[in-house]
Amino acid sequence: MNLRKPTIIFFFTVFLLAVFLLPRPTLAATSTVRGAAWWGDTNEYLFMDCLDDFIGDLLDVSGNLYALPEPRGFHFSADPCSTLIHHVYLDDNGNFSGEAFNYTKGLVSFSGTTTPPEDGYGFNSHCPSTCNSSNSCWACYDETDQKVYGWARVVSDGTWIRLDSATTTPVKLQSWDQSISVLPGHGILPGDFVGNATTTADSVSFNCKSEGGGAGNCAIRDYKVYIQDLKIGHMSAPNWSYGEACSVGALRAVLKWDIKSGTQTGYEVMVSDNSTTTPATAVCWSGVKTGTASQYSIPNADPNCPSLNYDTDYYWWVRLYDATGPTAWYQFGANPVDTATDGNPDSNALTFTTYKHEFPSPFFTWSPYDVLVGTSTEFTSASSYYASGNPALPMSCGGPNCSYAWSTTDAGAIISHPNSATTSIIFEHATGTSITLGVTDIDSYVCSTSTTLLINYDLPLWREVKAN
Repeated sequence: MNLRKPTIIFFFTVFLLAVFLLPRPTLAATSTVRGAAWWGDTNEYLFMDCLDDFIGDLLDVSGNLYALPEPRGFHFSADPCSTLIHHVYLDDNGNFSGEAFNYTKGLVSFSGTTTPPEDGYGFNSHCPSTCNSSNSCWACYDETDQKVYGWARVVSDGTWIRLDSATTTPVKLQSWDQSISVLPGHGILPGDFVGNATTTADSVSFNCKSEGGGAGNCAIRDYKVYIQDLKIGHMSAPNWSYGEACSVGALRAVLKWDIKSGTQTGYEVMVSDNSTTTPATAVCWSGVKTGTASQYSIPNADPNCPSLNYDTDYYWWVRLYDATGPTAWYQFGANPVDTATDGNPDSNALTFTTYKHEFPSPFFTWSPYDVLVGTSTEFTSASSYYASGNPALPMSCGGPNCSYAWSTTDAGAIISHPNSATTSIIFEHATGTSITLGVTDIDSYVCSTSTTLLINYDLPLWREVKAN
């Protein structure tokens, strides 16, 4: 962020007393809120974490934030979080906690037991968990509408800051699983805040894109509030549809994940037929990959990731990397929002299941080859199916092993037996018409094939007659 140093002198002694005498709440913190909000030209920046504060190596050097006169020539060093310890957290339950800091106003708390003004805790109907004085809660995040509700409070003078303001751009946090942008007209990354909080006298912007009612002012001030921690919000598998299985084969899987917050620089995926995360026992291990990604396909060219087996239940994990190293392993199915696209046939939320075998191969012929309007054309299935994965040998459809569904784009056509292996069709219109055969096997796997035929009129026979 291109943040210019504030010029307002803060009273250092009062500041230290406020910091070190302030009781620290017990935190159920899971995500660290970072960055800075803009509190107008008078107050300037509100810093969410001490790592974001403007503190140099020496507290009394020229141009430093704390460049106070020191006639004795005494110098001392400090890093930001050893001099002023303050953090803001978004907890697992959706509640905020901790303190931000502003060089004019001092500490700004996001949690406490003092009852907020106006409707008190009326905002907490939007909170996914309890948020009131009993758990020192003043603010929460509702992921369903991506809005932040509640209050923050200036510790020194008791000024309340309303987070769920009635402005056109209230404070919001872009969710990983919501396609709607929290700031229309702007692409907002998951984990980034936008919008404006309000006091009785002024407002606090959480993103430079929010200034001017969403017009943005990032060319002048480049800032934002964001979730620092690299986290995964949602996983899904196997993401392999019937259509894909029909076209390129059934024995595949695409393991997907969504970034909830943070910046990804690498990833690592592991797949196993048991519930342990060790490369030695894994059936597929990607190794550490550099760069960003949101999915991993199997099979692939990685040496430790051979093809999967048919009709097998697999566990899988992913962990991401950022500048600080790897996250913990995220296990598929451990989060209630994870999606099993296979319908969870084994009733185990922690696994995905591969298809039992390949899908049927529909094929048909017709006679006569030249199809005419108003005449009967016979269509015959020559399809095949698979009964098992090993050996994966196709067999000719017959008896109860396959069922059929014939259709055509000619709405006026008459199909004599739409669900038989052989049918006849009388077409009504002379045009290019598509005929489709869908074949379903005994495991309800279905594929279809289509052919477009040019339907012609049966022209009359002309005979030349010489006049007498």
